[in-house]
Amino acid sequence: MRRFRCTVSYVGNAYDGWQSQRNGRSVQEQIEEVLHAIAHTKINITASGRTDAGVSARAQVFHFDSDMDLSARKWMGALNGRLPKDIHIMDIEETDQLFHARYNVRMKQYAYRVNLGPYDVFTKDTAYQCPVKLDTGKMEQASKYLIGTHDFTSFNSNPLSETPDQVRTVTDIVFEKNGNILTMYFTGKGFLRYMVRMMSAALIEVGKGKMEPEGVQRMLDARSKTIARKNAPANGLTLEWVDYFEVCALNEQAMIREFLAMDDKMPQPLAKLEADVKEGLWPRTYAMTTRSSQQLLGVFRALSKAQGGVLEVFDENDLPKAESLREQLNEWLRKNGADEDAALEIRMADRNENSWFFTENG
Repeated sequence: MRRFRCTVSYVGNAYDGWQSQRNGRSVQEQIEEVLHAIAHTKINITASGRTDAGVSARAQVFHFDSDMDLSARKWMGALNGRLPKDIHIMDIEETDQLFHARYNVRMKQYAYRVNLGPYDVFTKDTAYQCPVKLDTGKMEQASKYLIGTHDFTSFNSNPLSETPDQVRTVTDIVFEKNGNILTMYFTGKGFLRYMVRMMSAALIEVGKGKMEPEGVQRMLDARSKTIARKNAPANGLTLEWVDYFEVCALNEQAMIREFLAMDDKMPQPLAKLEADVKEGLWPRTYAMTTRSSQQLLGVFRALSKAQGGVLEVFDENDLPKAESLREQLNEWLRKNGADEDAALEIRMADRNENSWFFTENG
């Protein structure tokens, strides 16, 4: 089987969200129906995440597997020739089985757009048409309370019984005004259901003068499912882009992937480290995590071309998971220039001695 990574844009107002619905019309269904028509067999696609009914995407990412003898370019042409005009494949590239559109996500950005001018039929599907003037200065002030790692229980609709851990990290919120359109960009590794729309609604309430900026902090502190009474309209929300980890090894149990660095504790500037990784320089350090990338299990270090690498595991119970990745890691080392006789060592290590490398929770 060959794996293809695809980037798709769509306007969401005509669809009941990304995910297939029993009694609805989803973006996923439209794409899978066309894939079936091309391949004459069922092909399932996996996306970076779901978008809700009415939400658009500038660059949603999904992958699919197929053994058909079609190039990425031909797949793209065949799909775009059959898809509705409000869904368009922007790019397709063949990738390896280590790529997973959902599990390998490093960062996402959503944009919430508000039309501050008169009602505009040309932006009604992609921007909330706000009938009152907004104080954007106060909105920016309020947004500072949302940046960072917080318990976002008050700002999502996931039941605590299903998602007990509602701590998430918002790395940045940026405001941009272009003509009458105000755009709020939310960046983070992952967001809970309705989280961006609830944050947007709270900031808009501040802008309308219905709440002071400090009220956002009080909402966070409340950790209550009843305090956020508003959910900003879906048409204003767009998934802008999805960024992915470099992944060295992946199976059903665990993965070895690029780490999330703590800028203020790095021994050298993050930009330099990222440049070194792109240039293939050694040594290089990666995280061993659960497949969902939520729990840190260990550290993989590619030491040198002569030495190979070492995988340090924090809990003895996770040693079998580490062993299950050995073959893929050896293959990765060879692909990255390690000597044929360079060995991979798997051993136990103290988590506290490695914690400065990561920003993981748990």
